[in-house]
Amino acid sequence: MAADPELRTSLPRQSSVQVSHSSHDGAISVVVTLDGQVRDLQLADTVSTRPAAQLARDILECIHDAQALFDLGPATR
Repeated sequence: MAADPELRTSLPRQSSVQVSHSSHDGAISVVVTLDGQVRDLQLADTVSTRPAAQLARDILECIHDAQALFDLGPATR
């Protein structure tokens, strides 16, 4: 059975679904897609005073927090 072309075009592409998230201090902002890809990363000038290792941890935490917003949990799957 062939797929319905009208149905295919009406469903959003997975990569077009995205969420933005900022760190608690607003210095780091990320945009991630439903499949977990980072589409954008913005850093405020204030992050330049952070030690490199701390900045890396803060960026990863912001990315993981954004990705977690897509986790609907087992009750909604």
